[in-house]
Amino acid sequence: MAVIPKFLEGAAFGVLNDILSQFRSAEGGYANPNRYEVVLHPPSPSRGGSESQNQSRDQVQGVSAREVSTISMRCSSITLPGRTLSTDDDTNINGPRRQVASGVQFSDTVEMAFQSSSDAQERVMFEKWQYAAFNPQTFNMGYYNNYTGRVDIYLLNKEMTRTYGIKLLEAFPSILGDVSLDYSAQNTIINWGVSMNFRYWESLDINQQAPSMADRIGQTITNVVERNIQRAIPSVLNRL
Repeated sequence: MAVIPKFLEGAAFGVLNDILSQFRSAEGGYANPNRYEVVLHPPSPSRGGSESQNQSRDQVQGVSAREVSTISMRCSSITLPGRTLSTDDDTNINGPRRQVASGVQFSDTVEMAFQSSSDAQERVMFEKWQYAAFNPQTFNMGYYNNYTGRVDIYLLNKEMTRTYGIKLLEAFPSILGDVSLDYSAQNTIINWGVSMNFRYWESLDINQQAPSMADRIGQTITNVVERNIQRAIPSVLNRL
């Protein structure tokens, strides 16, 4: 049985305390599904295109930064998309089967719902976004780059600080869902359902400046080693 060097004995306790402290601290703990933020980035009206789409682009131009900011805070539910690596059998080996990654697939649609304000500005915003994809007078379809935008999804901690995020690229609202109206539905809020189509997603590196768990554990081990080595030096040498 391998013998652990004496100056490393305290490191194990330091690592354990470091891990446990993350769950006890205000910044650590578990991630909760009710703490998130959604930021919408509709297509820019300055993108090029044919003259027949000018009116559609003007419709999108009416979306102000304040509207998008307000809508992002009213997203009552959203699906965080996944990613799948497709695999094929490796035919270059003998024996038990081995599979290798042959491609990557993304969930191409995210379902989200937005709480409605009294003037239904959330619904209007998505209607304007869809007008960038087609002309409501001629029903001519627009260019792909003219109606695709971006959606950012962030996880928040207890202090409502962003801790993790992904961005949906080449996104557009493919479906504005039906909403049932009912006289008997009192004291309820209308939720606008939206199916957001996108091509792929990328990670938003929120913690690039903050030390990772591995970094903190490594620093804990280093500190323990340094303290134990320091204690092992005879006091007469320390005085020198």
